[in-house]
Amino acid sequence: MEEEAKPIRQPQRRLNPHLQEVVRAEVLKLLQAGIIYPISDSPWVSPTQVVPKKSGITIIQNEKGEEIATRLTSGWRVCIDYRKLNAVTRKDHFPLPFIDQVLERVSGHPFYCFSDGYSGYFQIEIDVEDQEKTTFTCPFGTYAYRRMPFGLCNAPATFQRCMLSIFSDIVERIMEVFMDDITVYGGTFEECLVNLEAVLNRCIEKDLVLNWEKCHFMSFDQLKQFLTTAPIVRPPNWQLSFEVMCDASDFAIGAVLGQREEGKPYVIYYASKTLNEAQRNYTTTEKELLAVVFALDKFRAYLVGSFIIVFTDHSALKYLLTKQDAKARLIRWILLLQEFDLQIRDKKGVENVVADHLSRLAIAHNSHVLPINDDFPEESLMLLEKTPWYAHIANYLVTGETPSEWKAQDKRHFFAKIHAYYWEEPFLFKYCADQIIRKCVPEQEQQGILSHCHENACGGHFASQKTAMKVLQSGFT
Repeated sequence: MEEEAKPIRQPQRRLNPHLQEVVRAEVLKLLQAGIIYPISDSPWVSPTQVVPKKSGITIIQNEKGEEIATRLTSGWRVCIDYRKLNAVTRKDHFPLPFIDQVLERVSGHPFYCFSDGYSGYFQIEIDVEDQEKTTFTCPFGTYAYRRMPFGLCNAPATFQRCMLSIFSDIVERIMEVFMDDITVYGGTFEECLVNLEAVLNRCIEKDLVLNWEKCHFMSFDQLKQFLTTAPIVRPPNWQLSFEVMCDASDFAIGAVLGQREEGKPYVIYYASKTLNEAQRNYTTTEKELLAVVFALDKFRAYLVGSFIIVFTDHSALKYLLTKQDAKARLIRWILLLQEFDLQIRDKKGVENVVADHLSRLAIAHNSHVLPINDDFPEESLMLLEKTPWYAHIANYLVTGETPSEWKAQDKRHFFAKIHAYYWEEPFLFKYCADQIIRKCVPEQEQQGILSHCHENACGGHFASQKTAMKVLQSGFT
């Protein structure tokens, strides 16, 4: 307990007759098993709470005839509200294993055995001096636990410590344990039997009781069917380099961690994250770099010390990592990437479909199709025939060639400024002096942008200089 923690006595809570019978049955069962005992003078008292017990995922039809996944109520669970006791309890920070790392260690074996502890928490005795702290009240009296109940903040850490102490010499070699779930594996049928025998003998030695209704032995054929009939993630091969695919949209960012084996890619991890209000205001380059930073932070445990290839559909990121005069936020992110051995490569959006999909929000399809308007003003048709002012810049960035009629002076002037531009099909962007990347606008679109920034509801009908500033602030040049 924390120093100067004072005992707290809470009153019982009202229960309707049906829930009272549920509590009565649970109390009688625990009394008969010797797990609880009556107590009347405990300074610590916590109330009883009855909550619905959910079953597994079930597919049902709603009123519209649509099939939806839900969890049905299969009964009632009696719980003790230990929140006030937990608030003054000194926390046990014994670590629980990461589920994904456990799955990576057990993967790759053809035979598995799964077992489950029987009422796992109740197999751990509570120190006599601390039993009164678990006292709970209900309509039928006050009782204290002799065995560790659910709801105590240190119960998971205590149970995991006990399980690891029991199997310390064989865990991660022939079996894995997460709380009361035990997985035994082997490369052959005979090896799995030998490993299972060792685990069961250890359970007998330590009086660890298993729930045989939840045990599954030699689960091979059905698992093989499940794991080979649908796309699944695979554990990493630490001898190979990693590939990270990133993408950003206006509302979210997505990333995929993968590797290649014999030239064929496979997925290790999927991740995505919605953007907050401030992040939605980032420029396209900032969002794309944010996606890379998010991916490397999310997958850091895999990537540190390994060679990484980062695929993105935003080609400017390659040059941004070597740019020394970027915005402060971008510089901070670039510094975070320095601890990784990475290489950024371009990948078109149509090829980066997985990360692109993770970064997109679902859009409801509207079955109402608008009619096509075949009438175009003549000036709109004529605009298509005009070559944009930046055509020679775009041509050089794509083909590497300059107009043959240019003189040496024209080329010197051109190459002095070309480093500020980059081409991302079908747009041209420019790194401006204020560290903002802006889209280059052809002549036929300029009048519409100027009118919008000058005449619309937020334009304000300012003079030429302020209107030009609004155009620049909108990301155009």
